[in-house]
Amino acid sequence: MLMYTPNLDSNFLPENIEDPKLETIFITIKGDELLIDAKTRNLVFLTEDEIKWSGMEILEKHFLGTIENKACFVADLIEKSSVMNDTVLQNMMSLLGFIPDNLFGLCSRAVQLTRWYKTNQYCGKCGSTMHKHHTERAMECDKKDNLVYPKISPCVIVLVTRKDKILLAHNKNFPGKIFSTLAGFIEAGETVEEAISREILEEVNIRISNPVYFGSQSWPFPSQLMLGFHAEYLSGTVKPDGEEIDIAEWFSYKSLPQVPSSKISISGKLIESYISKLKEKNLPGFK
Repeated sequence: MLMYTPNLDSNFLPENIEDPKLETIFITIKGDELLIDAKTRNLVFLTEDEIKWSGMEILEKHFLGTIENKACFVADLIEKSSVMNDTVLQNMMSLLGFIPDNLFGLCSRAVQLTRWYKTNQYCGKCGSTMHKHHTERAMECDKKDNLVYPKISPCVIVLVTRKDKILLAHNKNFPGKIFSTLAGFIEAGETVEEAISREILEEVNIRISNPVYFGSQSWPFPSQLMLGFHAEYLSGTVKPDGEEIDIAEWFSYKSLPQVPSSKISISGKLIESYISKLKEKNLPGFK
């Protein structure tokens, strides 16, 4: 099986309009599962010819963007389709840590756009069928009365600190004993800052101050854009809400519980960045 493999330093560029002059490559998806090499767990890239002779049955193809001056598509398989020898399908969550950083955005885009196309086949306004718009990344009602764009759910994810202590919480849905920073969806009519204050108060009963933007991450579980912040403790006593959060505690930077890896999660990056800043300040006893 001959497959194209991008260099690890090659960046994926999301685009909506393809250049027909570029060579075409494909990644493959069925449901929310990506096609990977069974031995290496590497993402499988196929040329157009390889797609044709693979025997896989394709429902639709969607343009994603470019990588190494190649037009990259996702091939969405029909439910009953088999896959190529020496390949398997795996959901993206199970591939975290295996997908290189430069391909995470590509995979995230493939999963989210494929799901979006499938769930927008009919107009929510009149019930007519929808079709792809010819110039925009959108689905248009056959009656030309409704244009629907991909939906992204913005979320805040916040590292709250109190001097050299870090507030971490265990969500009831987390596997094992993993602790993470606090997060929640931005609601209609809210600013990002209002969402941060509300979520922290709702989940752990404290008030914060000085939220500072850190960075963002596309998180396709299902279609979130995580907006990362660092905030400082202001007042209140930590008390988990008991619904989503069952444990919330202040932890010393020197004795943290199990937390998400900074290689796969903005939560881990927030924690790692703060500890690095403490180290730069040469705090007494820091090791």
